[in-house]
Amino acid sequence: MKTPAKGVYTAFRGRLSSGSDVPKMPYAKRRLCARYRLTRVVVSVAVVVLLVLAGFLPAKAMRPGSAPPTVRGKVTGWERLLPQVYVEASKPDAHRYTWREPSPTVKQDFRKLTANVAHDICVVAFGTGSAQPHEPVSVKITGGRITPATIVLALGSRLSFRNADPFPHQLFEVNNPAWAANATAPASTRDWAALAAGLHVIRDELFPDIVMRIVIDPQAVEFAVPDREGAFSLPLPPGEYSLKAFFEGKAVGRSIDGLRMGERSFDLREALSVGGESK
Repeated sequence: MKTPAKGVYTAFRGRLSSGSDVPKMPYAKRRLCARYRLTRVVVSVAVVVLLVLAGFLPAKAMRPGSAPPTVRGKVTGWERLLPQVYVEASKPDAHRYTWREPSPTVKQDFRKLTANVAHDICVVAFGTGSAQPHEPVSVKITGGRITPATIVLALGSRLSFRNADPFPHQLFEVNNPAWAANATAPASTRDWAALAAGLHVIRDELFPDIVMRIVIDPQAVEFAVPDREGAFSLPLPPGEYSLKAFFEGKAVGRSIDGLRMGERSFDLREALSVGGESK
């Protein structure tokens, strides 16, 4: 019998040859083994699913390293809120208000100046103890706006203001000489750190309509900015929380207290109304 060169293996009809023939398993037996392995996999998956449905095994055990559970809800009533920048611009001595003839083709609902839920509203989850600093948050400056206009974070969190306009901005923090006006060129960023609790106001020397309010609270665990329909989603670890909506640096509407977060995601039964009085 001829011996092939060392290390040379030849595949032929589903078997390997290295100088000697490898016994081939009968087709019926190979098919039976494959069916047995498939049956074991199916039974294992079925057992895990049954344990999850019965409550003996947490759902996150099915997918190790998956995202934390979330609470989903909806914000309502933002159409009754008016941003302060519109009030400031309407004053005669501001010289910033522009009157335009109302178009008959535009619906009356869209002619009224109101808050933008996807820009002006921030939903925050507060825990019972001191929260860890939030991961760095990117804030966008473009079109005469900072998005989001209100944000609530824990102490030690950091923001990165990104200039998406083709011209520079002169951002500064009101009553804070340590973060004075400084040019932020197009496509560049400027960092800000939450070193003290309370309300912090960011403005622009070149564009008075640009304003952002940052609330630093030691118990702020997570925040979310709703979409255009008012829907929001907050990823939260298990624990007890209080949900509040913020507008222009103040809590508005009624809060949802005593919210218990477990191992599974769920939807809020009632909407978070923000059209009431500030709390």
